[in-house]
Amino acid sequence: MPMEKLVKDLTRPLDQYCYIKEDETVQEALQLMDKAREEDKHLCLVVVGTEASEKEIIKGFVTPTELVFGLSAHFLKGAQKSGPIFWEGQLEAECLEGVKKRVGEIMVPIKACVRETELLMEAVFLLNKYQVDFLPAISKEEVVGIIHIYDILAHIASLASGKQGVSKIRALHK
Repeated sequence: MPMEKLVKDLTRPLDQYCYIKEDETVQEALQLMDKAREEDKHLCLVVVGTEASEKEIIKGFVTPTELVFGLSAHFLKGAQKSGPIFWEGQLEAECLEGVKKRVGEIMVPIKACVRETELLMEAVFLLNKYQVDFLPAISKEEVVGIIHIYDILAHIASLASGKQGVSKIRALHK
């Protein structure tokens, strides 16, 4: 039986991600996401902010999901109560208003982190517990990378197929 991988074995280094400040606009996040796509970086923006000591820290993540649903969050909340009512030009109107929001309003905040020396099952447990796709991986209280559910899925797929290496799943979710 093969030895279980550690979190650090599937953690992507921080230089594979683009960073955005929590007080920047969604419009700026959209531009940065497009740049990340062009540079073949992961389509996840790392949201940074400062704490009281003025030290910059990772506050959360913005993915294409947050960009799409964050632009029309107030409509989606209203639709849950009274049912959806759509009209021509609605998406455009929602987007034009939504791009003015701050990134901090739409980001997925960090709910947990995992030590890079933990077994991969710890990351799976935390991803499930907090219903997130990403976790910061830490070493000595510093974030050293990010582990993503797609990387774990790619690892599981390689185990199931008996093939080692990067699977198509991981390649699709850079």
